Amino acid sequence: MTGLEQWTATGRGQLRAAHADRDQVVAALQAAFVQGRLNKDELDARVGQALASRTYAELAALTADLPAGPTYVPAVAGAAAAAARTPGQTFAKAAYWSAIFLLLTIALVEGAFLTGSGGFLVLAIYAFMAFTGTLGYGVTDALNERRARRQPNAG
Repeated sequence: MTGLEQWTATGRGQLRAAHADRDQVVAALQAAFVQGRLNKDELDARVGQALASRTYAELAALTADLPAGPTYVPAVAGAAAAAARTPGQTFAKAAYWSAIFLLLTIALVEGAFLTGSGGFLVLAIYAFMAFTGTLGYGVTDALNERRARRQPNAG
């Protein structure tokens, strides 16, 4: 028996649900969709209802026909964010940091010429290596995410 079913079974279903409770139900609905228990239209409708629900009873009704167990795995915020990341977002983040390293490289080269210090030039070389590495990683990671999205799901 899940936490939501316990509330409704004990007659406390009319208590107001918290944001975390709604998030748990949305995660359960998404898991059921991934498992093929719901189609896209059902998922969209139920997620909308879950976000609008105010009580535990309303939330429990949305998952009453779904089996308990693996579908009620709580979502981890970091994993959910990583799973929701698109290849474009990955590349944009890498491009952002690459631009910072490139600007740092330019500033260090300017500093080396203005002061005549070789130390600035050495730091500029390291900053340029960070620029190329970050950009290369971003391109490679974005391409790998794009390929992974095109692969048919096993199962």
